[in-house]
Amino acid sequence: MHKQEAIKKLKDHNYKLTPQRELILDIMLNQQGYLSVREVYERVKEVFPQVSIDTVYRNLSLLKDINILNETTIGNNIMYVMRKEIHNHTMRCLKCGKIFELDICPLELWINQIKDFEIVDHKIEIVGYCKDCRSNKN
Repeated sequence: MHKQEAIKKLKDHNYKLTPQRELILDIMLNQQGYLSVREVYERVKEVFPQVSIDTVYRNLSLLKDINILNETTIGNNIMYVMRKEIHNHTMRCLKCGKIFELDICPLELWINQIKDFEIVDHKIEIVGYCKDCRSNKN
């Protein structure tokens, strides 16, 4: 998603583009992977020292609710990433904590075997050790 698309979604839902929201959008647009509320808060606080973590959380939640951000829980953290046209799944390294996106949806392998259940959403998180941590382990 591009910044102009996000701004249009805000306006379509009757929300203003406040300076804090614009900064949060810029932070998320310039991020390749997921960020926690605390990570976004630390970056916003550099520009707006008086901002509260609650304000950042409410804005991230709002951006998720109007489909600008995707939200997932990784470990004990709620994490956010810019929404893409397709849903995404993650792999998390238990040693370094890096998060990688899967290029495929593993559910597609089993979807035809699920009977008598209407799936409306799903999340898949795979945990293990990334290539770098595996090689440093040996």
